[in-house]
Amino acid sequence: MEEKDFRYKVEHVGDYFVDMLGTVASAAQSSARGVILTYDIRQLERKQENLMKDIGQQVAQISKENPSLAKDEKMKGLLARLDETEKKLNSFVEERQHMLYPAPKACCSAETAAADTSQSLS
Repeated sequence: MEEKDFRYKVEHVGDYFVDMLGTVASAAQSSARGVILTYDIRQLERKQENLMKDIGQQVAQISKENPSLAKDEKMKGLLARLDETEKKLNSFVEERQHMLYPAPKACCSAETAAADTSQSLS
């Protein structure tokens, strides 16, 4: 009987190793994505600041020459680039927030609620 247990364990140690390797690889990928998101967020924040600076300079120049901003093509382009940058930044920040603070699973909260209910009835 003892030999069979040892043999079974030896045969299945490979399965356990593969499962653990998959878990470690998944965690490493998640961590790497978090680092990349943080880098991209910082880069987009700097880009956003530079675009706002360019917009401010352009507005100041135009306001001296002509009070109408609606006709300036460069201003329209800068504002479009700013909108695009803000959308990317917001999506990256949201993705990072979901990675750092995942929402609790519904099954866990239902189990907790059931446990709380049974305790309060006792």
